[in-house]
Amino acid sequence: MAQETSRQVQFVIKISKFCNLRCTYCYEFAELGQRERMSLDQLRSMYVHMRDYYVKKDQEDGVRTHVHIVWHGGEPLMIEPDYYWKSLDDQREIFGESLKVSNFIQTNLTVLDDERIRLLRDGFDHVGVSVDLFSGLRVNIAGRDQQKNVVANMERLRAEGVPFGCITVLTRRNLGRVKDTFSFYTKAGIGFRVLPLFDGAYENQHAAYDITVPEIVGALNEMADLWLESDTPVQVSPLDSHFQIVLRHLNPDAPRVYFNQREWLSVMVVNTPGDVYAYGDPYEDPEASLGNIFTTPLQELLSGPRFDASATAAETRMAANCLNCKYFGACSGAPIASNRDNVHTVVDDIAVCDVERVVLEHIENRLRNSDILDPDGRVAAVTAPTVDPVA
Repeated sequence: MAQETSRQVQFVIKISKFCNLRCTYCYEFAELGQRERMSLDQLRSMYVHMRDYYVKKDQEDGVRTHVHIVWHGGEPLMIEPDYYWKSLDDQREIFGESLKVSNFIQTNLTVLDDERIRLLRDGFDHVGVSVDLFSGLRVNIAGRDQQKNVVANMERLRAEGVPFGCITVLTRRNLGRVKDTFSFYTKAGIGFRVLPLFDGAYENQHAAYDITVPEIVGALNEMADLWLESDTPVQVSPLDSHFQIVLRHLNPDAPRVYFNQREWLSVMVVNTPGDVYAYGDPYEDPEASLGNIFTTPLQELLSGPRFDASATAAETRMAANCLNCKYFGACSGAPIASNRDNVHTVVDDIAVCDVERVVLEHIENRLRNSDILDPDGRVAAVTAPTVDPVA
C-alpha cells in the first residue's frame, strides 16, 4: 500500500524577473526588465536535488512528502508555454512515483492566448491570479492600468473551465475598499488571499500608499467579520488559517503543533540564479542565502552555518513572542518564526507578533459572542474554511 502524504514543502521558484507590468509597489521593481531565466538544465538539477533529499527523508521518517512547486516571477506567462511543457516532462521523468508533486503558477494574467489557456488548464494543478481590483497600481510600462484586461481574462478562464484563486495586495489605495473587495470575490465565488504590502525595492518606494500595522489589523478584522456574516463565504487567506488556530485553541482535545525549522523547513524561495532562502529571511541578501540549489544538494543547504543562523533567528522570534502567548500550540508559531508577509513591528531587531495575535483575539471574541460556542467555550457547530495548501 502506498504511503499516505503527511507533510508538504513548498518551493517558490523565481523563474525570471522579467515582467510586462510595472506595479508601483513591486519589491522586484528594479529587476523587472531583466530577461534572464532559469534554464531547463538548471531546473533538472533542482528536481534531482529535491528528489534525492525528500525520498531519503521519507524513507528515514516513514512518511511521504508532497512537493509544491510555485512558478513565480516577474510574470511567468511571459515565457513561452513549450518551456513549461518540457520542464513538466522532466519532472515526470525525474520524480516518477517517488514523490507527489503539484505545480502552481502565480500570474498577472495580462498575457493570455489559446496555448496559455491549455497550459493553465492541463499543465498546472493550481492557478493564482494577482489582481488588486481598486488600487490602480497594477500598470503596464506606459503607466496604464491593466485592471479591465485582467478581469476580462479571468472571465475567459472561467468560460474555459480553468479554476483559479486570486491574490490582492493591501495598500492605502484599497484600504477603504475591504467590503467591496470581499463582495467582488464572494459574488464571483472566487477564493482569495489578502497580502499586506511587502517592503519595497528602494527607499520611499511606498511613500504614497504604505499602511501601518493597526491598519493591516483593522482590514483583516473587517474581512473576518464579513466572512462570519456572509451567507456564501469563500475561502479567504490568511484568515482561513487564523480560524483554524482559534478553533484549535477553543478545543482542549485538539492536537498541538509547534514550528521547528530544524526539523522541517516548509517554505523556501529560489531566486533566478538558484540561491535559496528560508521564507521570511532577507530575500536577495547574499548573506541570508542557504546556497545554490542548482549546484548543491539540499542536504548541504539545510545544514551548516547559514541554515543554523536562519533557524536561530526563527527560534529567537518565537521565544520573544510565542512562549507567553495563549494561542501557542494551537498556532505553531510559524507566522512569526518565518516573519511572514514582512509586516511586523521590529523592536531591538526582533519582529513583534502584532498582526496575527490581535486578529486571533478578534476572531475568538466574535465566536464567543455568537451562538457557535457552547456555554463551556467549546465549539458547538462550525465549518472552518479549508486551509490553503500554499503558505
